[in-house]
Amino acid sequence: MKLIINGATGYLGKSLLKAASSNCDAYGTSSTGLNSLLCLSLEVPDEFDYGIINPLDVALLTAAISSPDICSREHDRAWAVNVTGTSTFIDNVMARGGRVIFFSSDTVYGERYDEFDEKTICNPAGEYAEMKHEVEKRFIGNPLFKVIRLSYVFSREDKFTKYLSGCAERGDEAEIFHPFYRAVIHRDDVVQGALALAQRWDEFPQPTINFGGPEVLARTEFAQTLKDVALPTLRFRVTEPAAEFFKNRPRTVAMKSTVLPALLGRPAHTLAEAVQIEFGEP
Repeated sequence: MKLIINGATGYLGKSLLKAASSNCDAYGTSSTGLNSLLCLSLEVPDEFDYGIINPLDVALLTAAISSPDICSREHDRAWAVNVTGTSTFIDNVMARGGRVIFFSSDTVYGERYDEFDEKTICNPAGEYAEMKHEVEKRFIGNPLFKVIRLSYVFSREDKFTKYLSGCAERGDEAEIFHPFYRAVIHRDDVVQGALALAQRWDEFPQPTINFGGPEVLARTEFAQTLKDVALPTLRFRVTEPAAEFFKNRPRTVAMKSTVLPALLGRPAHTLAEAVQIEFGEP
């Protein structure tokens, strides 16, 4: 079995390829094909060389236009990549007997304040979520297809953490949107869980698995944890987002998983644990 990491220059794909390459036959793709990566553009997926795919190989599909605002503003272009091109790639991989792990989003569930698990019915919130859900619907039930539904993925390199770190370094006061709650998950847990799913496919018959941390946190709690554990000089104040911010993303998604701890062989990291791993001692 070999792994194909689609979107290997991205925030998540880069870490997946690095981890996968240390213990199995792994290949990465990017839209340019530079730096020894395979060339795959989801705008023209038929140009990819699917001859590399053999039965039981696994493609981990992380690439997408992931900004909810871009998906709303440039709907046709985003649909062409996130739905049409992505579906074509999946069809071609599975036609050769390859398996696909599709990285989706917790936003397919919509705004939910009570804790829920993988059995909950979807109610997509925003165009990005609708695109992810459309791909899910096209392939759910095929034994060669599984879905990882991601909550907010934390690391030292995620967009929000980089913003807070920059504010702390410069002495600026950060502005934190509230209310905005997610089951924040450490990127290391996503990488470990996704690779475990690829390698132990038949042990987990569930078609979808929620990848979220053990705590549903507001951004204010997120920032306070970073301040307490790693960024003692961080200052922040709470602001309410403009109405259009919530047009394309739900305020609260209180997602849990009944499967992820078994996949990891342990509980997912709390945010405080993950911050300690990423930053070490302050």
